Amino acid sequence: MKTNLQILNKPRPVINEFVDPAVYLKAMIEYRKQTEASFSVMRATQTLRKISSTLVSLIIQKKRQITLDRAEELAKLMGLNVAEKMYFKNWLKFDEKPHEQKQLLKESIQKNKKEFAVTLLNDWLNVYVKDVFRLPAIQKNPELIYKELGTIASQKRIDQSLKFLLKEGYLRRTLDGRIVVETSLVSQEAPSPGPQIRAFHKAALSIARQNIDVFPATERFANTLVLDLTPERYQELVALIQEFSKNLQEFTAVENHNGDRLYQVLIHLTPTGGRVL
Repeated sequence: MKTNLQILNKPRPVINEFVDPAVYLKAMIEYRKQTEASFSVMRATQTLRKISSTLVSLIIQKKRQITLDRAEELAKLMGLNVAEKMYFKNWLKFDEKPHEQKQLLKESIQKNKKEFAVTLLNDWLNVYVKDVFRLPAIQKNPELIYKELGTIASQKRIDQSLKFLLKEGYLRRTLDGRIVVETSLVSQEAPSPGPQIRAFHKAALSIARQNIDVFPATERFANTLVLDLTPERYQELVALIQEFSKNLQEFTAVENHNGDRLYQVLIHLTPTGGRVL
């Protein structure tokens, strides 16, 4: 019989250490059974769509395949966090593609990712200067950068940023004279709060505010929702936003040669004032 200490110390299965989603499903179910006294597959599947305890048993026995349309419900059954659910969904997407397509997509995503370095935000403008070189027209003619970013920074600051990005390897010059992005996506799961991070977000908010008057509604999208939340519901909403952000990162990580304009996507959840209770 397992003691309470043994149960508490049971390690959670690490998703990227598995090569078969069915084996991972089995491991997570066993983990939940051993760490949650009230958990059972039959009870859990009663509140889920598209899956039953019988189907789960068949999947674990390798008699049925896990399909992408059941990923969301299976993620709930396993109690996955946001990062694990994203990994699980992408895992199934890869498994549904031919081998050649999977390999190309994996290589593209890997090539275009780089871990976040806070020095990139020594000047918030660095992010915009870096990503504007994803546009083929600016790769061929860097002088166009002043037209593209002229509403948010001076030519001097743009030049300083460009020099920094080339020196640090975020951008590089090709043999034919173009300037290209060495790493398209710079990300971090949870950037540490600090003055550089705050300055970047403030600048992004300022640009968004300015461009409400600069661009017509046909060229931008704005959506604001005001709602009341408890601390628990706030955390639920943050989890939804994190999931969307990870989807957005995967969308951005796949190399795009057809862009002709730079956009920013800004998600900002904030209180409107102090607590009243």
